[in-house]
Amino acid sequence: MLPPFTFANTPRLQLRPLVMQEARELLLVVMASRESLGRYMSWPREMVELDHARRFVKVGREQWLAGRTVRLGVFERESGALVGNVELDGVDSRRRQAELGYWVRSDREGNGYAGEAARSMLRYAFDTLRLHKVRADVAVGNSASARVLEKLGFALEGTLREDRPVGNVFVDHWRYGLLSREFR
Repeated sequence: MLPPFTFANTPRLQLRPLVMQEARELLLVVMASRESLGRYMSWPREMVELDHARRFVKVGREQWLAGRTVRLGVFERESGALVGNVELDGVDSRRRQAELGYWVRSDREGNGYAGEAARSMLRYAFDTLRLHKVRADVAVGNSASARVLEKLGFALEGTLREDRPVGNVFVDHWRYGLLSREFR
């Protein structure tokens, strides 16, 4: 199991693991944001039933216990509304690396929530997990997500050709990286 996430609150957000009782809210958020999320990622198109949302929550907990992933729901502190997700995936303590991922529901895009949540997760990655590097892959054309990473100090390292499917088409991804010394 990974150490507890200790930087769970930001000025506007609370980051914490989703609980099974929130699966319905997760499903509704993803379904309402399907068009914007589905442009760059496959999984939002696949979450169409409550059982899919429950599996997302369950797998997140199992992966945390196995020491591989930290998956947190992102909630507005004031309203308590689920506004997105942030995660460290593929945590490799030997190589001291992981991959950062995040999404924000479509009606909250442009509020800086992705960067705020990602910065908190990066503090955890570098300060608590003592990682050396965090990488992030962004579908080519997703300039909003690329800007989030660049504001956080990530550097573009290259393009992964036809790296992952989005729908039925394999798309190119930009690979970004951030070293612990660059985060400071």
